[in-house]
Amino acid sequence: MSMTITRTEHANGRVLEIHMSGVNTAAQSLANAPKLGERVRENGYSGLIMNYQGCRFDHTVGQFTKVAEALDKSLPKQLRVAYVYEQSNLMHAAYITRLMKSAGFVTRAFEDFDQALLFAANEDGE
Repeated sequence: MSMTITRTEHANGRVLEIHMSGVNTAAQSLANAPKLGERVRENGYSGLIMNYQGCRFDHTVGQFTKVAEALDKSLPKQLRVAYVYEQSNLMHAAYITRLMKSAGFVTRAFEDFDQALLFAANEDGE
């Protein structure tokens, strides 16, 4: 199964959701990171939701580290980043969240999309 990407704006255009489904390869993630950074900067998004529901990864731990480094170079530091996971990819979401947090981003992982949206839109009281 190949990967499909759906982009949706939320919170009056302040938050971009990237919903990935299917198999996501490390090569795809590395190629898409700079494009995502460009889209976020061009549109002035203040929040980003990476929705992993329905997504499977072929990434190794080292490859996830490289993806996080690519995102760190591409995304503005003030961006709030929420990862939405399902049980099958919880560890992927937890690991990338930890890497992004170490890089200085305000980021969390959620099983519930609505909580992720509140966080990304900075409407969760944090």
